[in-house]
Amino acid sequence: MNEKERQLEKSWIANAEAWTQSVRQNQIESRKLATDQAVIDEIVSFNPRKVMDVGSGEGWLARALHSRGMEVVGIEGSGELVQVAQAAGGGSFHELSYADFCQKPAQFGTDFDLAVCNFSLLSEDISELLQALSTILTAHGVIVIHTLHPYNLAAEDRYEIGWREESFTGMGEGYKSAMPWYYRTMSAWLGELPKAGLELVRCTEPIHPRTGRPLSLLIIAKPQRDS
Repeated sequence: MNEKERQLEKSWIANAEAWTQSVRQNQIESRKLATDQAVIDEIVSFNPRKVMDVGSGEGWLARALHSRGMEVVGIEGSGELVQVAQAAGGGSFHELSYADFCQKPAQFGTDFDLAVCNFSLLSEDISELLQALSTILTAHGVIVIHTLHPYNLAAEDRYEIGWREESFTGMGEGYKSAMPWYYRTMSAWLGELPKAGLELVRCTEPIHPRTGRPLSLLIIAKPQRDS
């Protein structure tokens, strides 16, 4: 693990309280406008019975899915976030790094109809995690990846892959640490799928209702299977 990856992990521990407040007090505009509902609608469209929430945070998505009749298992590297998620209910939550999950992906079963990574693929190397997730899916299971739309930053910075930094400006108060995260272009995101043995099912682009610009990118993928 390089220094950026270590800083990324530490940021979620340091910012757990502030992040929980931001989410539960609806302080992030893009989420209120479109992105929260967009990922819920995408998941519901597959009518899954059992879902893995990868990087489950304080558990808002698990609660939303549970209220719609789904069984949800959440994995999260921040123990503080796991505690607040468990206290709110809506799923079973486990403190587990992605690396540790990849060592034993079947520990929560291999009967997941869907795995969702909701703004939680922030590292440079994501292939191993995506490969591990593909092994826990049912025969018709899918992986839903929700991420910042690559074009969001294109007007302000160079359109090329690489590490960026999130300062959480405008997301609320109390953040103690900036967060490194790995930016991918559209082609880079789509290129990750075959590297992990996945194929594209579809992708959608939730739009800002006033500006008409894309807010996020939803990629739905499934394991490549022999015909």
